[in-house]
Amino acid sequence: MNPTGEATIKEFIPTSWFHPVGIFKVLTRFWDRLPDVGGKLFLTFTLDPKNYADEETAFEDSRQWLRKVFFQLRQGVEHEGKKYFIDAPYCIKVEFHESGWVHYHAVFLTPRFLPKELLAELWGLGWVKVQRITADDFHYLLKYVTKPDQLPAWVLRRKRLRVFQTTKGFLKPAPPQPKVSSTKAPRQRASYTMDERFWRWACTAVIRQNGQARTIKFQVPYRELFDQLVLSAARAGRYQGSGVIIINRKEGLTEWTQMQHQLLHPAS
Repeated sequence: MNPTGEATIKEFIPTSWFHPVGIFKVLTRFWDRLPDVGGKLFLTFTLDPKNYADEETAFEDSRQWLRKVFFQLRQGVEHEGKKYFIDAPYCIKVEFHESGWVHYHAVFLTPRFLPKELLAELWGLGWVKVQRITADDFHYLLKYVTKPDQLPAWVLRRKRLRVFQTTKGFLKPAPPQPKVSSTKAPRQRASYTMDERFWRWACTAVIRQNGQARTIKFQVPYRELFDQLVLSAARAGRYQGSGVIIINRKEGLTEWTQMQHQLLHPAS
């Protein structure tokens, strides 16, 4: 345990679908409300690049078309003399191929099944898969991270992207929350592109002292500073492991700002 008043610094972990640790912060919000999807209907939709001029146009068009496909299934679609209805609650997970093209996974809370040929006819934009899903596969699907450096440029230019969506009735009801009255004005959401947001997160660290935490922003990614300073911190007995460094009491953040200057101005 650190002596009273001693400060530590570590990497900032955002609550984000695009961070290998931050994704667990996202999942914590609704993990206990996930349904048992074992044996339920699992659909995958991919796109044929030949149908589109670029990846962004494909995304905008296909997500709208996917809603129409699901609407048709709710109304009922006839195929080879039989009518198929899929009107159960569902979730959608958006992912990206290495090529930058989007694909969609959908899980419906129903044991019903669909002929692949019917779904392919309704989709018409590429390829489909019709499967059953297990609970383990569903959890893996939710935990799968597309890291910022793996995202296509058109995604990074967007303000936001809804990676996971559910319809009413898919998640279990949330437990009642106590009402808290507040006179604070609603916080305005900063308008950054996703690329700008990722950069801000990368340059942010968390300082803890006396049970309180605050963030500090550098001009270079925190990991670059950490990689330069962790060895000297370890030799001085100030590295606690798990990415946590005790800040030198006498110098405070001086070593961090000096290293930042060296990285920004290597010739000076």
